[in-house]
Amino acid sequence: MSDTTHLREIALGHIRAQSAAIHALGERLRSNPETGFFETGTSRILAEALRSLGAEVETGLAITGLKASVGPLGAPEIILLADMDALPTAGVPGGVAHSCGHNAQMTVMFAVFSALVRADAPEREGFRLSFLASPAEEYAELDRRMEFRAEGRIRYLSGKQELLWLGAFDKALAVLKYHSMSDSPQRRAVVNGTLNGFMAKKAIFIGKSAHSGAHPHDGINALNAATIALQAIHSQRETFKDEDHVRVHPIMREGGTTVNTVPERAILETYVRGADNDAVRDAARKVDRALAAGAIAVGASVRIIDTPGYQAFDPSPELGEIVGRAAMEILPEKDIDFHDRSSASDDIGDVACLFPTCQLAWSGFSGTIHAADFMPSDLDRAYIEPALALAAAAIDLGANGAALAKAAHKTFKPKFTKEAYLAALDAQFADRTIFWEPPESAAPNSRTGTARDGSKGAPQGRAPSDGPSA
Repeated sequence: MSDTTHLREIALGHIRAQSAAIHALGERLRSNPETGFFETGTSRILAEALRSLGAEVETGLAITGLKASVGPLGAPEIILLADMDALPTAGVPGGVAHSCGHNAQMTVMFAVFSALVRADAPEREGFRLSFLASPAEEYAELDRRMEFRAEGRIRYLSGKQELLWLGAFDKALAVLKYHSMSDSPQRRAVVNGTLNGFMAKKAIFIGKSAHSGAHPHDGINALNAATIALQAIHSQRETFKDEDHVRVHPIMREGGTTVNTVPERAILETYVRGADNDAVRDAARKVDRALAAGAIAVGASVRIIDTPGYQAFDPSPELGEIVGRAAMEILPEKDIDFHDRSSASDDIGDVACLFPTCQLAWSGFSGTIHAADFMPSDLDRAYIEPALALAAAAIDLGANGAALAKAAHKTFKPKFTKEAYLAALDAQFADRTIFWEPPESAAPNSRTGTARDGSKGAPQGRAPSDGPSA
């Protein structure tokens, strides 16, 4: 019997033996939902559990994140990555829930970490194993995050982006992650599915108040500007190429104060998603034109605020093979999807631009993800089965001084350097206002007018900042 086989038996046996405790941790975390950068209770629960294993625990990373490590200092590092935050969710007490299953991410990755610690795998095989809990994966509550950024508490708006900047991944040879998914008759797990990237936009339309009944002609209706902009966005959809997987899904955050007052302000927010940076940039320019058109049509102005979203997720094929083999020890191959192409997004894409990364998705949940009814339907499938697969994969990657992890890292081609990545993120923060008033003497078909900066011609808004070029 090889040492690796023996380590696998110890680690997987530990997960099975501790299944009740693993279930309890998952449900404890699920009952304590906290939104991004506010996961203080979650961080305490994890830190307590990790310290009980004798691990070194560094807290306060990206405000609420933490990292625990075992194994020889300076040895090749394998990171077990988990999201911490819950999501504002309609229809649940308190308005916040783990409706994306991040409680399961933390639980599964803790179970893997604990199993490898109990087997003493890092010390025996000569690799460094780290559990990294990342806050704020859900791109929500941006006003509060922008306040944190203005205060200097964070530099970027997502947990993994902040952790990349802080250097938490700098020594990683391989990164493993888990995500929960709804039960399906077609598949029970997904290995290395890809994800869209995106950028975010906030459009603030500014008009002029007036009495809606007595003097509406004296007002400028910002709600009408936003409504026209929405229709203009919808009119762009036939121009989006199928292969670009573009998704634009705006919501209206504000549309007026009282019914008898012409709305002076309206706010739209949207993501612009695409399969790569070029697709996102192309769609973003079309959205900007639509936003400007809505404002110009009624004589309003529009302030467009861009913030960097996430990179498209392109996982490591080499890590996918290792995780896939481990998954097939638990499920038949026909129940595993190796070719998923999702239009959702996750800041795991940012990590995968710089380090070899693999994500395993596993069923065991009922309901619809991001809805109030999303919750574990089978605790073993939600927590235990993915932990067994990832523990086996982590041992295989770490064996013999992390030989397989080193091989995957050697063939990996990062999309850019860390410095270039961070510079590109910084460049995507943009804020500009568009206003245009045609001169009174101009004929209806005139192409001249006065732009906000006083120049002549059609209104010119700056094109969206380029994201990192893949």
